[in-house]
Amino acid sequence: MSTPASTVEVSDPTLKRADLHCHSRFSIFKYFRRANTRDCYNAPEDVYKIAKERGMNYVTLTDHDSIDGALYLLNKHPDLKDFFIGEEVETYFPETGQRIHVGVWGLNEAQHREIQRLRPNIRELIPYMKSERLLFGVNHLFQNYRMKNVAGRYIAELLDMFDVFEVLNGAMASFHNKMVQQLIDTVQREHGRRISMVGGSDAHTLKHVAKVHTVSKGDTVNEFLASIRAGDCFGWGEEMRFRDLVADIYLLVLAYHGETGADLRSRDYTPADKMIQLAGRLASIPTAISGLPAAITSLNYLKQIVITKGISMRFDRLRDEIRR
Repeated sequence: MSTPASTVEVSDPTLKRADLHCHSRFSIFKYFRRANTRDCYNAPEDVYKIAKERGMNYVTLTDHDSIDGALYLLNKHPDLKDFFIGEEVETYFPETGQRIHVGVWGLNEAQHREIQRLRPNIRELIPYMKSERLLFGVNHLFQNYRMKNVAGRYIAELLDMFDVFEVLNGAMASFHNKMVQQLIDTVQREHGRRISMVGGSDAHTLKHVAKVHTVSKGDTVNEFLASIRAGDCFGWGEEMRFRDLVADIYLLVLAYHGETGADLRSRDYTPADKMIQLAGRLASIPTAISGLPAAITSLNYLKQIVITKGISMRFDRLRDEIRR
C-alpha cells in the first residue's frame, strides 16, 4: 500500500486505523515548565473516546518524552485491548544539535526509561531501539531542519537509521507533507527500499484527533504494528488549515487559564511554584492580546514552506547526493 490511497482502498473492511501521533495533557511545554504550561490539555480518556468515535480501531498517545498519559489510561481501564503505548521522543545529533522527533509505538515502561536515558544522542538511541525490535519512525521530517546542515547528508543518514517516516502530519503545511512523500517515494523506487509511510494528526486539541491517521491491516494491536513495520500501510486524512493552527494556539492559552484555580489549590506545588505559575498566566494575557502567538505560528508555518520549497527546487541534486 502507498500514499495517496484511493477511496476504494480505504473502504476495504479488512483495513484498520490508528492515529499514530496525538497528544494528551501529559505533554509538557518544556520551555516554560516552571509556569506549568502544557502542549495539550486533553484528558487521555477524552482522546481515546474521540478517536473511537471517529472510526479508529486502535488508539495510542504519543506525548512528548512521556508515557504517563498512556499509563494513566491503562491503570484506569486495564481491560483495553485496542490501546497501545506510544511516545514522541526528542533526540539530537550530538555534533550539530539538530533535533529529531521520533514516534515510538508499542513500548513498555522499561524501554521508555532506557529511551529517555539515551535520547540526548541519536547515535546511541537508534541502535537500542533496533535491538529491542521496537517500531519507530521520523515525525515531520523538515520541521526542525536547520538550513545550515547539508540536506543530502542529513536525509541520507536518516534513511540509514529509519524504516518508517511520517509522510502525512495533520499540523504541518501540505507542501511539507507532499515533499516528504515525494522523497520517500523516490527512495523506494530508485533504491529498492521498503519504507513504511504513516500518518498522524499531531492533534493538541480534541477537534483534530484522528482526522489524519494510519491505515493498515491487523486484527490485534500486534498484527497492526507488524503490518506497519512491513510497509503495508498508508497515511489518510487532510491537514489542518492555517487558521485552524492559529485557533488551536488560542484554545491552548484559554485552557491554560482555565486551570488556574485548580493549580493554585493543588498541594502538588509549593507557594513559590504557584507564584511563578500565576506570573506566567498574567504575562500570557497581554502576549495573547498582542497577537504574538499568531505571529509565531505564522513564522513557523512560513519556515516550513520556505525550507521545503528550497529542497524541492534542488530535488534532483538532492537525489544524486542520497545515491552516493
